[in-house]
Amino acid sequence: MNATPVNSFDEWSELREVVVGRAENYTAHHTDASFRLFYFDNVDPHLPADAEMHQLLPIPQQLVDELSEDIAGFVDALTGCGVRVLRPAPPGKNIDIASPFWDARATPPLNVRDQTIILGDTIVETAPHVRARIFENDLLKPIFYNYLAGGANWLTMPRPALARDSLDEEYFTRQGIDVSRATRDETTLSIEGLGHEMIFDGAQCMRLGRDVLVNVANTNHAMALEWLRRTIPDLRFHQLDAIADSHIDSVVVPLRPGVMLLRSPEYLAYLPAAMQKWDVIYPPVPDEDAFPDYSEFGFNIASKHIDINVLSLDESTVVVNSLYPELIAALEARHFTVIPVEHRHRRLFGGGFHCFTLDTVRAGGCEDYLG
Repeated sequence: MNATPVNSFDEWSELREVVVGRAENYTAHHTDASFRLFYFDNVDPHLPADAEMHQLLPIPQQLVDELSEDIAGFVDALTGCGVRVLRPAPPGKNIDIASPFWDARATPPLNVRDQTIILGDTIVETAPHVRARIFENDLLKPIFYNYLAGGANWLTMPRPALARDSLDEEYFTRQGIDVSRATRDETTLSIEGLGHEMIFDGAQCMRLGRDVLVNVANTNHAMALEWLRRTIPDLRFHQLDAIADSHIDSVVVPLRPGVMLLRSPEYLAYLPAAMQKWDVIYPPVPDEDAFPDYSEFGFNIASKHIDINVLSLDESTVVVNSLYPELIAALEARHFTVIPVEHRHRRLFGGGFHCFTLDTVRAGGCEDYLG
């Protein structure tokens, strides 16, 4: 692989190079307390009232194969548009990992957006929420080393221990939501004096040139935002106060300067004043019947809004799930070119096309779009 420079400041300028995740051997969710708390809104209805929940939730191989087929179609669509696609190293099967304080079944590098954010010419590895994901980025290190050789900066947030009580439940407690069912059988050990840690995912950010939107829903996130501001002072980081519990790329999706997808009007007030004047496309609300039913063996970990999670190839071209024709029609009515790609099991594996990708090279620079 030839060394190339990293350059990615925004979500919409011409995409030239991208990392696309892998689903091989994603045959189980490790549903420990960190997983349940992260996906609480979707997991809570399925938590048993009294009995301990089994921590390993098997996923049928057929669905894993179908996901890999859909990703292959996505890769073909990207390469057909002239985008260079890179892939993580293949994940091993049934890899059990452990720290001195917990153990977990490792997650393959599917949703590569979560563990890294590209800020201009800098790779920033973030601090995972879910214990099963803490070594996920090791499978991207061959790519990162290549970019390092090409002149990129490469930073890593302090690695969280993810010990007992590391995760802040403030987002839920402020709303009077009891999350004790998600954490009641926690077996993780504590570290005396540690308290809440810096814990944060790249998908809590949206990049707009010089400006970066950052969702902050608890103390974990606030610590990460302070680290970002200190570490990369040349960018302006705008705090969004709990617009969601964590990720925002199925809530607010800038499509080009002055135009964005927004889940619903209630989210407008969370955004910087300059963005509140942008042209807004409100996607049609999908029906629950539009998604597969996994109740025979498991449950959804993503909401029904997951298909808002689109990927822009340039200011007028967007990759959208072909199974969401209502959004395709809405975007085409606004003169966007839509590339439809099938993605069947997005609610089971918790990611859309934006989640699957880490756009490392785009044409745009450090522009000021908010003034």
